[in-house]
Amino acid sequence: MSWLREVICREYAQVEVTLPARQILSQDLRIYPWNELRLSVVQCNGVALERLPRAPQRVSQDCYFAVVLISGNYCLEQDGREAVLRPGDMTLYDATRPHRIQCPGDFVKLILSIPRPLLRERMPDIEHCTALPMPGAGGIGAVTSNFLRASSQQADELTTLETSSLAEQALDLLTLSAASARPASFAVSRSRSVSMRRVKLLIEKCLADCDLDTAIIARRAGLSARYVNALFGDEGTSLMRYVWRLRLENCAKDMQDPRRAGDAISDIAFRWGFNDASHFSRAFRRQFGRAPREFRQRR
Repeated sequence: MSWLREVICREYAQVEVTLPARQILSQDLRIYPWNELRLSVVQCNGVALERLPRAPQRVSQDCYFAVVLISGNYCLEQDGREAVLRPGDMTLYDATRPHRIQCPGDFVKLILSIPRPLLRERMPDIEHCTALPMPGAGGIGAVTSNFLRASSQQADELTTLETSSLAEQALDLLTLSAASARPASFAVSRSRSVSMRRVKLLIEKCLADCDLDTAIIARRAGLSARYVNALFGDEGTSLMRYVWRLRLENCAKDMQDPRRAGDAISDIAFRWGFNDASHFSRAFRRQFGRAPREFRQRR
């Protein structure tokens, strides 16, 4: 089973793998590059996967995964929600955050790996759409599910140009499906969605500014500080907690990046807007469960 865990942790996410008792492992995996996306076809017998809090994170795994169940049974748990799929159904999850997947018997599924910025650009409220079932029996869910299944069946016959076009269409369809699955009780107006997208893009561009605060962000976004804080309150966080989390995530990525192996940890921290090494070290340990130096050594 060690090789299975190695493959999953390398290609998808850092997880713990459990097999049902007395089961002989069998798996077939095919991966097709789709520009910045990746479409995978996975066939396996029963397995349970769990990504634990504070597990190490690789740069290439900063993705959301869309799953289409082809056959078998599939259950995803994340953020207090549970998606139980039937063949044809879909769901989404954040590969970097704790989740649990249970497939008690033989199954076949598709996985579409989507880099975080690409999906966040289309859906600023994507955090509220994870582990929601997207039925594939009708409506936009059926269109998206059938599109992805047909694309996987013809993947070996597609040219690079065709693949590029399909990737954009897949993202558009998936965004529509996720929006349709979102509970009616969570209704983000278009104006608030656009405002949140603008604020998050601004934050990403200004992370290196150690003086960045609510007043600066609000002024540069052309919004009131109260309104900006309300936007982040809708997502269950605050503006500055979001800024700190983003800075810490970027520091962790740089520590895992072989190209940054010669950079001092303090230089990485200062690069992403921290101006106090002790504060950075404490915040990093709270976020990832390890001191920065230990985290880097275990990449």
